[in-house]
Amino acid sequence: MKTFWRSESGNFAMMTAVILPALLAGVGVAIDTANIVNSKSRLQNIVDSAVLAASQENASDKERRDLFDSFVASQGANFIVGAAQTRLIIDEGLNYVQLTGHVEARIGLFLMDRFGNQDITVSATTFRSTKTLEIAMVLDNTGSMGQAGIDALKRASKALVTAVDNNGDPRQEVHIGVVPFVTAVNINAEGFDEDWIDTRGEALYNGWNFISDQMRNVRLAQTPAQRSADLTNAARDAIVNNWEHRGLMTCSTSQTGALADDMRRVCANVKKYPHHQELFRQSGTSWKGCVEARPAPYNLDLTPPDPAKPDTLFVPYFAPSEPAAQRMTNGGNDGSRFNNVWLDHKTVNLSLDQDATRHVVQRSTLKYVIEDMTGNRKPGRSVKDTHNLTIGPNRACPTPITPLTTDMAKVNAGIDAMQFWNGSGTNISEGLAWGWRLLSPGEPFAGAAPFEAENVSKFLVLMTDGTNVSFGASNTINRSDYGSYGFLNTPAAGSSGGRISGATSQGAAETALNTYTRTMCTRMKEQGVEVYTVLYNTTNSAVTTLFRQCASRTGNFHMAANTVALEEAFAKIGRDVATLHLTQ
Repeated sequence: MKTFWRSESGNFAMMTAVILPALLAGVGVAIDTANIVNSKSRLQNIVDSAVLAASQENASDKERRDLFDSFVASQGANFIVGAAQTRLIIDEGLNYVQLTGHVEARIGLFLMDRFGNQDITVSATTFRSTKTLEIAMVLDNTGSMGQAGIDALKRASKALVTAVDNNGDPRQEVHIGVVPFVTAVNINAEGFDEDWIDTRGEALYNGWNFISDQMRNVRLAQTPAQRSADLTNAARDAIVNNWEHRGLMTCSTSQTGALADDMRRVCANVKKYPHHQELFRQSGTSWKGCVEARPAPYNLDLTPPDPAKPDTLFVPYFAPSEPAAQRMTNGGNDGSRFNNVWLDHKTVNLSLDQDATRHVVQRSTLKYVIEDMTGNRKPGRSVKDTHNLTIGPNRACPTPITPLTTDMAKVNAGIDAMQFWNGSGTNISEGLAWGWRLLSPGEPFAGAAPFEAENVSKFLVLMTDGTNVSFGASNTINRSDYGSYGFLNTPAAGSSGGRISGATSQGAAETALNTYTRTMCTRMKEQGVEVYTVLYNTTNSAVTTLFRQCASRTGNFHMAANTVALEEAFAKIGRDVATLHLTQ
């Protein structure tokens, strides 16, 4: 008997019999816990998707609930036991729709269902604004973009349009506008009104590149009517006396014959004040649609163009033919030399080797008197307005603005028309100014709602691949190519410095244009415009800082290192703008 009690054989079986139920219970609990966590995660994803799907439907409350229920049932069929208990709460206000979905479901468990603990509950809420959307896309079309960059920008811009369309509420009105920019913007678009521009030479800077410093000083104090008046005979004769075909004739000649007739034509045309529309007429060319920047403070604000206040009007862009001996057949793209010599200058006794006389040749309007001139007295002309190396009065003028429209075919057509344009540089601030104007309810392009409208959300997307730069001709009398502020070295009214805050160097001009850009970004944000910024293929520290500051919030700034990233950035902006999102 003692041996029996001391025997240890069979202890393992006894211990196993005691421990095994506890081990199995522990494993069961672990399996069930993992199953609950996994099932709850799966159900949360299903409910998220279901409430998003119901939000996207322009449907009745019943249709939304039916869609929500069927989505949950179909997606949860393989792990939900029986029918899930669903509830969709719909809160529809004046400018929003909020949906909250609740689901309680029973799942199959290994052990814990024997204790009645097998129900899980999840919920999700979406918020969708039904406000009207106004979106201005301000897009860099400069030469540095190249064909690959422009093609990518077209795809990216369309990706934004598609994302807004796919993610927006069907009840929303979506208005989109496009602003291609180089150093100027082309406003000759649908809805253009000639009353916005100065066609008579009354604005301060209209014709500024073609008059002497003395005339500029006088012009500053003149009335609009005085500004547009014909030149004095003395001023006319000072120009005509340098005509290479004049001989001994004067403007009062009584001679007859073809030469005398041409002399009279030259005198009559040169006497007219050389405002830009007049020079287009005389040179037999056409204004494409670009405009110069307005003088301060109108360059950075939304003052509507008013014919009674000529300096609020926009001056037609007219790139002068520059003073070189040999006319070019294509526009140049040289950082240091003249790039836009598109007419024979037709002057005599004026050296093209000296800066003082180069200024005289460039200002001279003799070269523009082409219409009705005969023989070799008609100046030779080279004009090319297609993209890349343009030459002529419309040098580097991009394709027109697409004003705000609900017609996405028009928006896509404006995007498809974009090209890259070499020369002149990049003026981000001028593109931004026109994007802001598109979003303004006042003229020009008065198609937008008031900034304070409660049922409208306004957005601006600003994209560039570089810095604010006044490119070209740095070693010439002009210090730059012609742009929306003229030449860098052409003095502003009442100043010896240039029109870009006195800048006469490209570095100083970049600093000033960055300040202009930052100022307008601040003013737009103060008016409630949500600003997004996109940098493409650049890491320049100055423009990176500028674009970070311009964006309304940190997440609105995007850096795209390549074409794929550019398209992804625009598509994300489109989804953000559509304002359908899960809130919990």
